[in-house]
Amino acid sequence: MSTLDHEPNLIRPFLRFLKISSIPPLKFIEIGIQGLPGQEQLLNQENQGSVPDAYFCDKESWAVIIESKVQAGISNKQLIRHKQKAINYGYINSVVVVIAVNPPAIQLSEVIYVTWKSVYKWFVAKTSESPWAGYFVDYMEIYESKMLAQNYNIKGTLTMFSGFHFTKDAPYTYREGKRLIKVLGQEFRTNKRLVDGLGIDPEREGRPAITQEENGGVWDFIYLKKAASKNFTSYPHATIGIRPTNVCVAITIPNAIKGGVKTKLKNKRIDSFYALLEKIERNLHTSIGNVPDAKPLIYLDQKYFKSQRSQARTDGIIKVDLRTLVNKADNGLKHQPMWTEAIYNLLTNKKTNMQFGVEVEIPFSAPCMKSEKAIDVMVDAWIALKPIIEFIMD
Repeated sequence: MSTLDHEPNLIRPFLRFLKISSIPPLKFIEIGIQGLPGQEQLLNQENQGSVPDAYFCDKESWAVIIESKVQAGISNKQLIRHKQKAINYGYINSVVVVIAVNPPAIQLSEVIYVTWKSVYKWFVAKTSESPWAGYFVDYMEIYESKMLAQNYNIKGTLTMFSGFHFTKDAPYTYREGKRLIKVLGQEFRTNKRLVDGLGIDPEREGRPAITQEENGGVWDFIYLKKAASKNFTSYPHATIGIRPTNVCVAITIPNAIKGGVKTKLKNKRIDSFYALLEKIERNLHTSIGNVPDAKPLIYLDQKYFKSQRSQARTDGIIKVDLRTLVNKADNGLKHQPMWTEAIYNLLTNKKTNMQFGVEVEIPFSAPCMKSEKAIDVMVDAWIALKPIIEFIMD
């Protein structure tokens, strides 16, 4: 409400966004917080009970009553009381609006329900015309980051992904990385292309807590529908990492997958392994080849985790650009298949736990990563990596 108070030209557009009909001219609209329209004269009365978080009204009978929720549940009885009180104060043309993280399962037909994510998105769209809209967006991002840092259990998100906006003046931080990994997790688990095209499981959550990595980054995983076990290290899974300079999407093949990595790769033989990686490189060239400095990689690492919440200790790692396997004059890299051969040999002769995977690193500096369109780029990259799932799960 402070934003709208400082930027009154946003009031009527915001009310239209809330689907409010018959909005009075701006000069007749008043706004208030922690109360009901017409209640000013009754503040000294006892037993007023709970009051709404904010309201819009005119001096006649029109009012919009705002009830906002983040962690607390929504009480339909409370909403009915708010409207009845407004009517008692003479505002017979009143409507109640609930802004919440998620709409309730049981909704009242006369109440308008909107999510904090949609409110955030609306203000993001207004940042080019109003500095106060930008202040609101910044506040929401900081507030959610603080909530996550304090491990508040919010079932959903307050904000939405609007791109990676890290610069030299506003560099990556762990707190912002943690917020982004959460909002992106929500976006990806409801992405139809990932559900249908990659086979992710939209119902299961990833890591119980997002902790900081050695490089300052954060990561999370997404189950595949094929994963029958709750233990995500028993099946391939989609992984996303946000690091100080780039975002990474990957398909991770854990050491402990059913049937064993070592046995599966030995049975497939190295020629089939080469053919798989060449296919993935072609897929990526087709789907995201126009993304500047995107890097397709195969990696092998040995890490130790005390728990899912703990920071990993890296004992060894190899990363190889997939383009070194493909003999192309236009990719700017030398044809050096011995690196991929080294990974294959380590995997088929290993005597300790190792995991490997294919991933794509995309720098924040790429123009396509500056808006919500970055989601499409990351989804394209993930789907291009799908052949490795089929190769291992076959």
